[in-house]
Amino acid sequence: MRRLLIVRHGESEWNREGRWQGWIDIALTPRGEAQARARGVELHADGHRFPAVHCSDLVRAARTATLLSEALGAPPAQPERALRERFGGEWQGLTGEEIRTRWPEERAAWRRGDLPGPPGGETDAALVDRVLAAIAAIDAATVEGPVLIVTHGGVLGQLTDWAGLREPAPITNLGGRWFDWDGTALEPGEALPPLAEPTETDLE
Repeated sequence: MRRLLIVRHGESEWNREGRWQGWIDIALTPRGEAQARARGVELHADGHRFPAVHCSDLVRAARTATLLSEALGAPPAQPERALRERFGGEWQGLTGEEIRTRWPEERAAWRRGDLPGPPGGETDAALVDRVLAAIAAIDAATVEGPVLIVTHGGVLGQLTDWAGLREPAPITNLGGRWFDWDGTALEPGEALPPLAEPTETDLE
């Protein structure tokens, strides 16, 4: 059994604007960088150690993983394309209001859980299949011990659903959850506690 901690990246420029990012490469804000450092310090203080850190290759996740690894004294993060966010198709780069205006029926179906993917984008099943394949490969290549994976809110939400647990609230930046991986299935564990917002000193 492999213990995994899967976390969402820090705040990005488009998180702040409410834009769907998908595969578009958007950098962290200063607040996002401070969030990553703070979570790393917190995990280290709680005694968590990771022999391996893996992340999405998109910069918002890769930079978060680098900052977490530094704070934890863990090995450098290894970027994996298969851990990136859902491809958002025609919705990438748009705000929620723009999507509602242009695709009102599809947006409503998406919010109900009746639409498996955005127009021209990746389906739930395709997303889960590629991420589970990446997890299996990481598990096979890693020595004993827990693994930290830094990815995206959409990925984490879909994995939690697939594992049989509905997230009670939207996953915040640097939110995360522990999972047990047995080689074929994920068992969801406890969620990380809320992260204290960075102070102005943290942002300097």
